Amino acid sequence: MKCPKISVVTVSYNTHYCIEKTIQSVIEQTYPNVEYLIIDGGSTDGTQHIIEQYSDRIAYFVSEKDKGLYDGMNKGIAAATGDYLLFMNADDIFVNNEVVEKIAHFIEEHPDADVVYGNSEQVLEYGIYEVRPKVAYINHKMAISHQATFVKLSLLRSHPFNLKYRYAADFEQLSSLYLDGYKFIYIDLLVARVEMTGGTTYNHYIDSANELYDIIESRGVDVAHERCSMIMRKRLVRTFRRCFPKWITNPVFRFLAKHYKVL
Repeated sequence: MKCPKISVVTVSYNTHYCIEKTIQSVIEQTYPNVEYLIIDGGSTDGTQHIIEQYSDRIAYFVSEKDKGLYDGMNKGIAAATGDYLLFMNADDIFVNNEVVEKIAHFIEEHPDADVVYGNSEQVLEYGIYEVRPKVAYINHKMAISHQATFVKLSLLRSHPFNLKYRYAADFEQLSSLYLDGYKFIYIDLLVARVEMTGGTTYNHYIDSANELYDIIESRGVDVAHERCSMIMRKRLVRTFRRCFPKWITNPVFRFLAKHYKVL
């Protein structure tokens, strides 16, 4: 595939405090064949005003009430015209302005790739950590970051986000594509910096974990023990955060992060 067109979709709602850095991260990419789309859920906090300042660099923008994050993402899929698509949430950024260019060259060299995925940095309350995806575990957890994953638009249209799920529809989508045998190819490249201290999943991480395990169980996999263990750990973390100040919790999490990913 010569000079593949890359669509980048940002879904936003009342994100005036962070969306500008995301927009700048996308429009400053050196690769010329980038299509940028922003799907806003009808913000009332000034987000639209910020977006409109960059209207000459945005291929598609709509602001209207929707059914939530994944409905907005589906709208982005419907409006996009690229060969591959990546979702970059408001508050997340590409790590530098050459990322998409490197991804496009990689796609040119791997025209059989249905999904190209790379590394991400997670910004947590206790530090910033690079995450190298392990796609082999994708049937048990969100093993790759959608902010670092470029998917053929045709696949996204054939398998849009299932609005039945409020928190784990991205896991359901990507894991289904992988289990259906589509070709996932890894590039050892740091793609995105992902803010993990806010957002829907962060604020509802126990509900998100339960929904993820519901999806796994719907595929006939017994994860009752794993679910119980994971939920217990997440509740313990939540209680620890609520009961102690950050000057105590952050050093503890930094220590644990060297051995185990703590959310």
